[in-house]
Amino acid sequence: MLQYNGIVTLEILYNEIEAFYPDIKKPKDWKAALRGVLYRDVGKSFKKIDNSTYAIIEYDEKDLLPKSLSKGITEKELFTTIRLQQYKFRDMLIKKLKFCPITHISDTRLLVASHIKPWCVSNDAEKLDIYNGFLFSPLYDKLFDRGLITFSKSKKMYISSTLSKSTIMKLNIKEDIYVNLPIMGRENYLEFHNDKIFVK
Repeated sequence: MLQYNGIVTLEILYNEIEAFYPDIKKPKDWKAALRGVLYRDVGKSFKKIDNSTYAIIEYDEKDLLPKSLSKGITEKELFTTIRLQQYKFRDMLIKKLKFCPITHISDTRLLVASHIKPWCVSNDAEKLDIYNGFLFSPLYDKLFDRGLITFSKSKKMYISSTLSKSTIMKLNIKEDIYVNLPIMGRENYLEFHNDKIFVK
């Protein structure tokens, strides 16, 4: 956690812990076991920031905001300000990208701004950098956000081995398909996603 300034998403944690415990993924319920360890230590060594984000106990939640916005802000205003910044990020992405590159949906009510490198581990500049985002319809946003799909620099989709064949079939997604993603300028963020978020 310290290399991410004291905060990580579960997906990052899953990938980082595998480096120390290569056999961790052998049991079918390895993710639940890891979450159990976190839950046991929440309040002692860790704190839960949201559903899939944990921080060391000393972490200051104001670090979730760009420093220019965090001065003098109260704890009550913090998450409202974060949401407003994320809406701003979404509006900028919609103006630039206009539609989901997988479904081609352009109805803005159905588009989600997906950070490639998660907001919580991004520096101030990366948080609102439109090159740190894709526009996806909700299902693909969730798959991407949870590290269940990712993309290569050559715009091919890769699917996590943790998704069952049955789920993949129901989702109607295929490994190695070409997706016309706007990759240019996003290469470094995508490399982070592939290394730290994608669950192989």
